[in-house]
Amino acid sequence: MNRRVIIALFSVLALASCIKNDLPKPVVDLYIASLDVEGVEGDIVIDRSTYTATIPLAEETNIDAVKINSITYGADVVTNICYEADASKIIASRDLNGVTIGLSKPEYFSLSYFQTYEWKIVATQSINRVWRVDYQIGTTEWDIEGCRAFVKRRNDQPLDNVKTTEVRFGPDTYDYPAAEEIPTNFDNETYTQEVSVLRPWDTHPTIWKLVIIPTEPSLTIENVAAGANVIWIKAIDIEGSKIDFAYRKKGNSEWIKVSEEWIATDATNPYNRFEQGFVKAVIRGLEPDTEYEVSGYTDGKLSEEAPKVVKTSRSYQMPNSDMEGWVKDGACWFPASSVLDLYWGTGNPGGTSLGEAYNLTTPAYKSVNPDNVPADSTGEISAYLGSQNVLNMKFAAGNLFVGHYGETLGTNATVYFGRPLSQDVKPVALRFKVKYYRGNIDCVGNPDLESKRGTQDLTKVFVSLTEWDAPHCVDSKDKTTFFDPRIAAGTLGVGYFDSDNNPELVVENTEQWHTMTIPIEYNKPEGVATHLVLTFTCSGYGDYFTGSSSSWMYVDDIELLYDLDENNQPK
Repeated sequence: MNRRVIIALFSVLALASCIKNDLPKPVVDLYIASLDVEGVEGDIVIDRSTYTATIPLAEETNIDAVKINSITYGADVVTNICYEADASKIIASRDLNGVTIGLSKPEYFSLSYFQTYEWKIVATQSINRVWRVDYQIGTTEWDIEGCRAFVKRRNDQPLDNVKTTEVRFGPDTYDYPAAEEIPTNFDNETYTQEVSVLRPWDTHPTIWKLVIIPTEPSLTIENVAAGANVIWIKAIDIEGSKIDFAYRKKGNSEWIKVSEEWIATDATNPYNRFEQGFVKAVIRGLEPDTEYEVSGYTDGKLSEEAPKVVKTSRSYQMPNSDMEGWVKDGACWFPASSVLDLYWGTGNPGGTSLGEAYNLTTPAYKSVNPDNVPADSTGEISAYLGSQNVLNMKFAAGNLFVGHYGETLGTNATVYFGRPLSQDVKPVALRFKVKYYRGNIDCVGNPDLESKRGTQDLTKVFVSLTEWDAPHCVDSKDKTTFFDPRIAAGTLGVGYFDSDNNPELVVENTEQWHTMTIPIEYNKPEGVATHLVLTFTCSGYGDYFTGSSSSWMYVDDIELLYDLDENNQPK
């Protein structure tokens, strides 16, 4: 029987244990409550379900000498709920406060109260290493443990004059040869040269082996993926050759060459982002639900490999995306025509348990005020989202999301983000009409966000297509369940806006409606999306019960876009 099942059974018996305690010792779950570490870049993740703390280290940090400034522990009573656990009585098998440890391998230790729990601390560290040469094919492969780098290079070029065009073995604190100092003669038995790299904490340099792999310069298409009206192509680059692409509807005899304007050259274009070592393109203006063949040219010669066959998807729009359907069940408003047909979720079920005044998301009628609905909208209703400080006890953010409210747990709640898709869809952008107001933050429910008090609230919108087994459950009392859609596991593509990080999209005129278009960028376009996730909130720190009680947002006419125009913009 696994731990979760055991805890569930103990919870059922908890009330009885207060009356008649048949268990001599309560079950008390022990965990790391906080962890302060030097040399970190990013957020430390404490996962109580796996008893693991993950520390993201900066490039320049010595992973074998990581200083833990402080670590604290917490205790949750699982059974005998009348018992109050005292975290000061937790015994750690090792005092890690102020200790420097090596994290090349996990650090294990135990926490004991009535029971003992094994915890581990692990580190992640991403070091940007680069070695590129002339006439390279594709990207460099790195064998970190073996200290080797492999480059495929055209076999029609001499090996005694290999020029390194770019090199980086680590941050500026590392000492290694510049590009022009890398040996050029690889005409030996192993096609190998060696260079030394010295890190600031090492007494001796590390010897790295640079290996050239002579390779026939033939076209390799790595993947082809399709949305409803576009096809993404990604092929391995061959320096010194010109690569082009061609496509045709399956069954047609004539190939159509992909326009030069559709080849990726801009590293900032989210719809067709340039990537070193690859040639990428987006074909647009295609028919939905149709099979196409894709091939390529190398120096004007059509590839002899079999064409890649891909089928475009059908277009999909979310139910009630025009916000015209609303129903009231008891005190609670739902953005749907019927409570039996819910697609969108809000925090209303939790708020209205205290009274009708705590509906956070409500319909706004054009008949009440013409400004409640965009002038160019064909509908009569929009969604109004308003943040509140509920009973001066806890902050609640106004929100609207694809998913459903779970259950209220005292002053906390569970919320499920995402809805299953019956087909694979890959929109290129999200477009909607919006007006919003960002008040100054006057409610802070997390000490770590105290510095935000008095600053403008965070307006946030994100959309993502994911490969998930089920919608993601967020428990407001457990921050380990919170997720960032930009880095969440299983995310294929994401579009993201917040008023702190996307100043080019921020609007300040609260009296006017604006049309906002958020691009969706795919890190894995060839994947099959199982869930659509979409969230609007006028208080982006709401997960932490922090925000402004005067922030609000109106949203209407939400639409997924599937095609691009000649300027690489969604249409």
